Amino acid sequence: MRIGQFAAQNNTSIDTIRHYMSLGLLVPEKHNAQFDFDENCTDDFQEIVELKKIGFSLSEIQQLMLYRRIGKLTEYDRRMTYTTFFEKKKALIDTEIEKLHEMKRNLNKELEVLQVKHDVDKDSNNETIGIALSSLELFACPFCHGSFEIIEGSIQHGILNDATLACSCDYQIRIADGIVFTPEIIGKYEKVKSTDLSQYSEHYIDEYINTTHIDYLKKLYAGLQWATRHIESVPLDNAIALELGSGHGYYMRHMLDRFSDSSTYIAVDHDPVKIMWLKKIIERSHPKCKVIFICADFKQMPLRSGSVDTLLDVSGSSNYSFEHPEFLLYEINHLLKNNARILGFYILFENFVSQSKVPVSLRKGFQIQHIKSHLKDLQFICIDDYLSEPVDKGGPLEDYFVDGERVRTYLYSGVKSIKPLG
Repeated sequence: MRIGQFAAQNNTSIDTIRHYMSLGLLVPEKHNAQFDFDENCTDDFQEIVELKKIGFSLSEIQQLMLYRRIGKLTEYDRRMTYTTFFEKKKALIDTEIEKLHEMKRNLNKELEVLQVKHDVDKDSNNETIGIALSSLELFACPFCHGSFEIIEGSIQHGILNDATLACSCDYQIRIADGIVFTPEIIGKYEKVKSTDLSQYSEHYIDEYINTTHIDYLKKLYAGLQWATRHIESVPLDNAIALELGSGHGYYMRHMLDRFSDSSTYIAVDHDPVKIMWLKKIIERSHPKCKVIFICADFKQMPLRSGSVDTLLDVSGSSNYSFEHPEFLLYEINHLLKNNARILGFYILFENFVSQSKVPVSLRKGFQIQHIKSHLKDLQFICIDDYLSEPVDKGGPLEDYFVDGERVRTYLYSGVKSIKPLG
């Protein structure tokens, strides 16, 4: 019979039959470029099926069938040979079963340890992060630059979790659930404040890792490792650090334990859901340093001029550049001290295609010389930098580039150097 009929008769595919033929497990006769499968082929196929059922690999089946075919075994010899093969296979299976039992025992121990830790975390009271009264000196009106006064709210143990603050020009900021919201964002917060964050927190990281290409994840991790090594040279004691665009906190969660109890970490994002979720995650980790969460437009952050020691520009400027032609750091430069340090992550495009998501008018913002030029204009001196390997695949949660485009990350460590006049 022909190959198609033989495959159908044995409930398998033509590709499977061809594969068995390539291994020499099936040896049909060939007539005029057509293979003819006879009863011997049917018997061989059934033997393959039976041997696979009891755990033999195709290479083992190949060896066993060669014994039978070439050795011209009698029925007695065949039984003895197969018995030897089967006993060896059974011994291997017994060994594998014992290994699996040992793995299962070890896995159960690890699960017990994790469950204990989970129960401890569940029973312990997570620290509720709010705005310490001592931190109010960091805040100022983005318009009149005056200080804020508390006009309503409650203070518990020196912490503000829900309050309204106003300056002399009547600009108001709201503290809700320990997060500072500016007027243009508070409306968004009111719409989403009842969002169930538990499902979001449990699934987002898994979804990101499972749907993002491995090369992109490796690039992300390489950047985090580079930053980990370079933040060691940044003075963090008594420092005020500002992260632009904290997002889902990949950088923050990676770095926060490096900040001492004398330092303050300010995380800023314009998305209320992201910052609410991130705050819940950070509260579980019991950070040593003070943490301030601000939900605001980058151009209207209610912070005092000259208050920031360390700027963490972890793709904040790059994400801003997808919608704005100006370089973001000019807009927040007044917040930095004269000797401020910077750690920056900048998205670069090696090329753009015709269907690119980046408008032509904004493409300069993703070129390395453009970024370096702006950093120099802002009087940053490069201490060290690093250019990642290019990647051409992201994922549904990293979809800012399209097929045919390659992106890198430019990592930059620098310090401001303000030369005195005269």
